[in-house]
Amino acid sequence: MPDFVDTGDIVVQPGDVTVPYSFNLPPCSSSTANDGAIPYGVTISSVVVTGHKADGTAATGLVASSSVTSNVVTVNLTYPSTTEGTYHLRFVCTLSTAAKIEFDFNRVKVRDK
Repeated sequence: MPDFVDTGDIVVQPGDVTVPYSFNLPPCSSSTANDGAIPYGVTISSVVVTGHKADGTAATGLVASSSVTSNVVTVNLTYPSTTEGTYHLRFVCTLSTAAKIEFDFNRVKVRDK
């Protein structure tokens, strides 16, 4: 699993425009290990990252863009045209095997101050 433990909250405030955050999603260390975010020998081919409010509705404008390089997902966040509150990021990764895997990061705070 990705190590999101102790990473703290991400806080997005007015004036924040395309601020990059990177998330490492490493593969397992062997075919029998369960110590990675994705299966052994697999890479992430592409990723779509979306922002959502706590109630699950889409957050317009929170995610400016996303990309993946060597299983590191970079998400550019922008102060959204939505309201203050708690949001989460949903990562839908397409693997080199064409399978899809999803991750959620639940600690994004949008504040006016």
